[in-house]
Amino acid sequence: MAEGASRQSATVLERLDAHLPARLLGFGLIYAWGICLWDIPLPASAHANALQTDPAWFLSALLTPLACLVIALIGRQRELSSLPGVTVAAPLLCSIGSIALIGCGYTSGWVHGLCTLVAGMGTGLGPAFLVILWGCLFARISTSIVETMIPASFVATLLGALVVPELPPLPAGLIVTLLPIASGLLLALSRRSLDMGAIPPEDSADIKPLTVGPFTVLRMVAAVFVLYTLGCAAPAMSSVSLSATIDAYATVIGMLFAVALSVCIVLFSHRVNVAALYRWITVPFVVGLVIIPLSSETAAFIARVLLNTVFTGIEIISMLYFIRLSQRTALSTSFYVGLGAGAAYGGVFVGYGMMGALQELAADTTSATFGCLVMLGLFSLTSLLVPRHDATLEGSAAPDAEAGPKEAGEGAPVATSYASEVDAVIEHRSAVAKSFGLSARETEIFLLLAQGRSRPYIRDSLYLSKNTVATHIRHIYEKLGIHSQQELIDLVER
Repeated sequence: MAEGASRQSATVLERLDAHLPARLLGFGLIYAWGICLWDIPLPASAHANALQTDPAWFLSALLTPLACLVIALIGRQRELSSLPGVTVAAPLLCSIGSIALIGCGYTSGWVHGLCTLVAGMGTGLGPAFLVILWGCLFARISTSIVETMIPASFVATLLGALVVPELPPLPAGLIVTLLPIASGLLLALSRRSLDMGAIPPEDSADIKPLTVGPFTVLRMVAAVFVLYTLGCAAPAMSSVSLSATIDAYATVIGMLFAVALSVCIVLFSHRVNVAALYRWITVPFVVGLVIIPLSSETAAFIARVLLNTVFTGIEIISMLYFIRLSQRTALSTSFYVGLGAGAAYGGVFVGYGMMGALQELAADTTSATFGCLVMLGLFSLTSLLVPRHDATLEGSAAPDAEAGPKEAGEGAPVATSYASEVDAVIEHRSAVAKSFGLSARETEIFLLLAQGRSRPYIRDSLYLSKNTVATHIRHIYEKLGIHSQQELIDLVER
């Protein structure tokens, strides 16, 4: 009995892993590393404040977007993941840079200068490679899994931001140094699992190729850049200076809201799209900009929470957008994800670079209010950049079932015979569905599953949310007494 229970438990875990592969959470460890290293002061770093004013940060923030753009241009036809050794080199660069950055707080003279150089180069180049490598992996995985795991991976980021700063100096520094190594190992493990079939791959048969003009891509890249620039620069317009601890809490709470909202969008919307992203980030972004000039610590805290919510949301949805774009065009995932990441990191660099000048402006309430109004105007202009029609959500081309023979003669009976055969198959499958007591909607989904269609295809065809489709499929399997789509196909072909 114990052996049977153990076998059943293993089966449940296997099914859960097939739909929610925990190793994909390694993507969020990159952002956990970045937040713990730069945004939340570590006791191990010997810095009292966040490090955006440190020379190592300046070099790192400059190199990251440049590296992303170089990778995008060089890798237009060849994926970064195909280069030997890059999966090992990327996390090592991050870890070496982390050690050097921590060392900056305890060194002086030429040793300090060397640590600053190594820290800037390692923490600048490493994340560019790691983010794009994860993007290359996600592009090969089933869309339904990717749309769940990318938002879920930021839970790992959230946990890192909560736990690491509360640890003593030595374990905190050690964990931050090992976070990119863990991300790299989980990346390699996920790639191996995908190659072995443990993680379902994307079904290329359900993807309709697209021709996307360069202007459409550049508009989206520009929108991401502007949003990140404004989001990083806006807090400088506040005359209230928050302590590093309170600022860290604002980061964590903002990420929590963003993850919750993103999960709701993924589960309960038809498909995640750019228009949905822009709609839900508009309210927190505008409210954050409006309350920044208020001379109140509470207002400053709320503004930072809202802006951090926007940051995480943009990161999640723009990654999904550029991955889908790469799946439907001739150019590589490295190209599209590199452009998107370059725009985001470039916005961070420019936004924080403006903080000094904006803080002087914020000393005068009138000037601060005017500055926030200008930012609101620039944010409104991004609505002209964001594509209103998300071409990546177009379904597969309909099969050419209507096309019959163009000439009269012997071709006509063949078309009629084929149509009769298709009708007979559908009639048989409908009878099977009826015999098991499936509802009208369950029968629709049953027929698509019997054709071998994937869940994303079913969602697009019937215009249902991921959660609704998953619920119907679970009920279908329960009524039929089966556990997989292949068992369903075998059942109808008996």
